[in-house]
Amino acid sequence: MSAYTAAVRWRRKSAEPFLDGRYSRAHEWAFDGGALVPASSSPHVVRPPFSDPAGVDPEEALVALVASRHSCLSSISPVGFGRDS
Repeated sequence: MSAYTAAVRWRRKSAEPFLDGRYSRAHEWAFDGGALVPASSSPHVVRPPFSDPAGVDPEEALVALVASRHSCLSSISPVGFGRDS
């Protein structure tokens, strides 16, 4: 059976209060193959500077997952032959 791992790395700076919510949500996703992805809460949900618009947010990751999975499945024809388009 295959095993897949990923880690979420986030560290709050000492100058950022936690209880009042004024800290950065920027973090990093680390995957078992070595890929590192900058991530953050969506700037539509948590305003900058407490989010990082350059990072992938959970909603964007979900869209990418669905699109990637659809691309893989749509390349298989009903008779078992692959398509190029």
